[in-house]
Amino acid sequence: MIKSGSPEDLERMMARMDAESSRPIDDPAPIRDFPKYGRPLVYVGGIYGKAVGWTHKYGLIEWLDSSGKYHMGWAHSSSIKRVEPDEWKGSSRL
Repeated sequence: MIKSGSPEDLERMMARMDAESSRPIDDPAPIRDFPKYGRPLVYVGGIYGKAVGWTHKYGLIEWLDSSGKYHMGWAHSSSIKRVEPDEWKGSSRL
């Protein structure tokens, strides 16, 4: 359910639905979500983002590209690196 109904909320909801429908098939484990506030800051393949959820083998990452467009996608857990706030170069709008 969208509480504020802003375009950003709709964009995030659609990105989450797309990510869940394209999740890797080799890990049928349930998706567990991180709390909305306090999500881990991560670095994955040149992208700084936040971890939204995880399974046994994958992490669900959110990020904003250079144009400000919101994205969400899966990354293998071995490619995800947690970073400290002073190392993180992601968007403060996440």
